[in-house]
Amino acid sequence: MDLSAWLERTQALHPHEIELGLHRVREVSARLGLSRPAPLVITVAGTNGKGSTVAMLASILSAAGYRVGSYTSPHILRYNERVCIAQETVSDEALCAGFAKIDAVRGDISITYFEYSTLVGLLLLEEAELDVAILEVGLGGRLDAVNIVDADLSIVTSIGLDHQDWLGDTRELIAIEKAGILRAGMPAICGDLDPPQSLRDEAVRIGATMVYQGQDYGFQEGADTWDWWHKSAAGETQHHKGLPMPGLDLLNAATVLEALQQLPVQFSPAALEEGLRHPKIEGRYQALEDVQHGLSLRVDVAHNPHAANLLAQKLHRARAKGEIKGKIRVILAMMNDKDHAGFYTALESEVDIWYIAAFSEPRCLSAEKLHEILCRNGATTSGPFSSIAAAYARVCADASTDDLVLATGSFVTVADTLSLVAQERTR
Repeated sequence: MDLSAWLERTQALHPHEIELGLHRVREVSARLGLSRPAPLVITVAGTNGKGSTVAMLASILSAAGYRVGSYTSPHILRYNERVCIAQETVSDEALCAGFAKIDAVRGDISITYFEYSTLVGLLLLEEAELDVAILEVGLGGRLDAVNIVDADLSIVTSIGLDHQDWLGDTRELIAIEKAGILRAGMPAICGDLDPPQSLRDEAVRIGATMVYQGQDYGFQEGADTWDWWHKSAAGETQHHKGLPMPGLDLLNAATVLEALQQLPVQFSPAALEEGLRHPKIEGRYQALEDVQHGLSLRVDVAHNPHAANLLAQKLHRARAKGEIKGKIRVILAMMNDKDHAGFYTALESEVDIWYIAAFSEPRCLSAEKLHEILCRNGATTSGPFSSIAAAYARVCADASTDDLVLATGSFVTVADTLSLVAQERTR
């Protein structure tokens, strides 16, 4: 079977898309003979910022000469993006061979699409003879398939309200799920500036040595550079001034620098600068070029209020610096299980007009319903549109060269926009 056939098979074998629990994936992992994906393993959980943290860590460590592999989810355009080895996505052939090995040993154990994904990722990383493996938790932490691996360093980037049906409807409950990746006697980092007390309590109960952003390390943004500080084990505050601006959020970059302090690795200032400036990741406030229409265009995978707040801050800074002189026009399409009103509220002060659309996924909220929700909350809208392409066409007709067009609300919204712009280039 080719990769497309394997992916169809993995989606069809289990009756539920998501079924949290470690017993199935742990048993199949044992049958595969998996041990550890690398001598040094980092696990990253959090509501937002996971992908950026993984990308910067992988970029810096690769620039420092380490052989690094990563497992992330979801992908944007190609499934292969989920497994990267030495900064390159794995091939279709490698994934198909991995799926075949899993299928040969699982017997009558029915595993989910996400469990297949994690197992094939762990298998390919272990086969790659890495120095460092970085694993992104897909959902929660405690019961996510990634958590069958004991990490040398655990990172919780942020704690917000998302996936409440699975993780709980308060930050306190969600924090407990994310704390499940911590291990007794091992270092851990919390990048959230306001962590729930339940996370602190769980870290103490588990016996992890956790440090917290804003308390044990942090950053200060300058005009063209930034400063990072961290408290040593002896309690002395150390400062690193004049660092190059990262390609991604400073909040996550500060956590990455703290992680490098906690790990038994060495890196040069040049490797740090290269890794911070040029992490390999798409869809995070990413600028795109639409030469045909002359638009200023960005995409961002934000899909919950916490991420929307961070996105609003970026837009506000861009306006203040004069990078955005005209209107901000947002193409929005979202999954049906998200906080649509909360997402709008977080961004509404920065956005001038919303182009409400939908994508062809069963879990997508209809454009009509999303349009109704935003209108009820006072939004200035255009649409609803039946597709991202239809919304994009309308934006192209409306926007001036001073405007910013932003597509956001879901990984699928970003994927559809990236595909659309790529098609425009080939015409």
